[in-house]
Amino acid sequence: MQGLALVDFGIILNCVKTPTHFPLILISLILAACAAPPPTVKPTAPAASASLDELPILPTISPKMSALYKAGLAQGNNPRVFTKLGDCMTDNPNFLRPLAEGKTEWADYAALKAVIEQFKGVPARSEQGWRDDSFTTTTITSAGGFNVAGPLDATWADPKWCKSGESPLSCEYRLAKPSIAVIMFGTNDVTATELPDFERYLREILDETLKRNIVPLLHTFPTRPENPEKSAQLNQIVVKVARELDVPLVNFQRAIAPLPNKGVDPNNTTHLSLPAAGRSDMFSTEGLKGGANMRNLVTLQALDLVLKAVK
Repeated sequence: MQGLALVDFGIILNCVKTPTHFPLILISLILAACAAPPPTVKPTAPAASASLDELPILPTISPKMSALYKAGLAQGNNPRVFTKLGDCMTDNPNFLRPLAEGKTEWADYAALKAVIEQFKGVPARSEQGWRDDSFTTTTITSAGGFNVAGPLDATWADPKWCKSGESPLSCEYRLAKPSIAVIMFGTNDVTATELPDFERYLREILDETLKRNIVPLLHTFPTRPENPEKSAQLNQIVVKVARELDVPLVNFQRAIAPLPNKGVDPNNTTHLSLPAAGRSDMFSTEGLKGGANMRNLVTLQALDLVLKAVK
């Protein structure tokens, strides 16, 4: 797999962190990889644009996805483990991690406690005595500097956990054996990835996810105020691919569009905003003014829909 995973030093500095197991000298390896021919997978012809303002925020879980989930359990996927793929909005201490601490202010969403109980306390890796659960694990497939190519590029696989030549995606799926994958890319791709490449890599991620009978929860991403046009184009690709592959789509961009600053941190638009209290585990009206809170809520709601669909 040839791809540019950590593609721009500006992105790296703006995001939470880079994968700590790689010295920056490996940038030479990235440049060498970029010189190689691209993969032969080709994107399909453009489809008619869909208005994100009209698409539902939460997905419908189709019978096809329910059957895929059950096939995954039959082959050993863990019904009490999900994993996360993404950039610095995913590799972030405010994303899901606080929900495992037992201090969540649920307000009108107490029914979602069942989702916490489903996944809480179950180790999200099967090796080396790992104890963190799906909420608290920093996955191999999420890193502050990743664009959509990152999980596919073996350069960025953690040698402590991954086999030689194994991509972060294959490594994560082997170790976690998840039943569900929460996927959101685009924030870094606005400045780092051409549209055809974004579609190509996104399809590769979803192809491997579906081949392993893991249910993907694919998300639209927040608009980057620096380039709303490119953000919209990338989100259109997300919608198109979700429709063509019949995978669940969480329209997160619509969920946060009404929020102050459209849900992103005005001081660092690669991060989501927090409410005045500075916590992402508050689901009150005031709490849900934060983009990080809204993401935690819609992620729990999407997980809940999968769990209910497969009963």
